[in-house]
Amino acid sequence: MNTDDLIAELSAAAAPVRRLAPPMTRAALWLLAIAVLAAVPIVLRCNMPVFVERASDPRMALELFATLATGVAAVIAAFHLSLPDRPRTWALLPAPFALLWIAMTGWGCLEFLPEQDQRGWALGQSHYCFFFLLAVGLPLSGLLLLTLRRASPLQPRLVASVGALGAAALAAFILQFFHPFDVTVMDLATHVAALAVLIAVFSLSGRLSLVGRR
Repeated sequence: MNTDDLIAELSAAAAPVRRLAPPMTRAALWLLAIAVLAAVPIVLRCNMPVFVERASDPRMALELFATLATGVAAVIAAFHLSLPDRPRTWALLPAPFALLWIAMTGWGCLEFLPEQDQRGWALGQSHYCFFFLLAVGLPLSGLLLLTLRRASPLQPRLVASVGALGAAALAAFILQFFHPFDVTVMDLATHVAALAVLIAVFSLSGRLSLVGRR
């Protein structure tokens, strides 16, 4: 069989491919869906006056902004990185927001440190934050993974890692609606542990799943 006949045979058997929407559109739709899903428990269970009072503090407001911006930027970056023609520099998009998030959280822990010394360093109810982050972050990671798989990315490790950061940051932002006080050092330790678990699980499962689609 010559080359022309082979091309004709393969073309005749090829199924039509549905073109993906632009990455910004797909990211916006995914984020909108998550916002709608998150709004239900927030409206039903959140003590909104307490949250508004906490958010009125400039440092806390900046921390909330940085947390949300990290999640949104990382999700947008993951959708761009899932396409073969996008540069790896998209992975840097959430970096400035993540640094601001870390700085504001650390500042809050330092302000709370004298009271922490008085209360003691027991874990207390911090473990509830750990389980909350996992309960919210794991489904978010799964939904994001399912959406990213459609693009069959050529850089699955990078896509999975950036997507994991996005899901973890969004879970941390949602947690703030149900966290009636500023993050203590012990809270921060459990938050970091939960976020590390989320990123590790999503990165590993994402790499395996995304590679399998190639």
